Amino acid sequence: MRSTYKGCDPLAIHTFKTVSSFEYFAKTECHILAGVNSEAGDIIAYSRWNIPAIYEFERAVDASLSNDAQAQMQNIWAYAPKLNKGTYTIYEEMINRSRDIHLKETDIVLELLCVLPEYQRIGIGSAFLKWGIEKADASNARIYLEATMEGVPAYLKHGWKIVEEMQLDYTERSGEGSQKFVLMIREPQETGA
Repeated sequence: MRSTYKGCDPLAIHTFKTVSSFEYFAKTECHILAGVNSEAGDIIAYSRWNIPAIYEFERAVDASLSNDAQAQMQNIWAYAPKLNKGTYTIYEEMINRSRDIHLKETDIVLELLCVLPEYQRIGIGSAFLKWGIEKADASNARIYLEATMEGVPAYLKHGWKIVEEMQLDYTERSGEGSQKFVLMIREPQETGA
């Protein structure tokens, strides 16, 4: 998605991503985990899970959006005017199509898992996956996700199976290049309980 943000001011990108993420904080099905460097206090990793309400998992923090946050969300595109909306929306369209085909209402969805490069391969991502896997297995629920190719080996290691591969051609929307995504599902495992 590099061509989506090409030519954008990094601060504008940060603001755009921050404002566009506000909606998730108010959703009761949304569970956001953050990994924090305890020495510096910096966020070094985060994940976002959608756990259907039928499983009745309480969020650690209940959040509602301020009036200011709601006002900012009214026109998120204003925060990154040079952003390529075409390449941004082609990704959203891919997600919507794939979920229409593969997702069940009872599936848990790992929507996002990010670990800063310098903190990768030390178990942070696996700890986030373990958190969601434990909840899914305890509920006999599947976990669905869309992965970049970089993430596929870790997901396979933790029991996900590939259900479809998709290639997004960003040149169709005035962007550059293409990117492959893999749609994956992890079936629930016996918990031994």
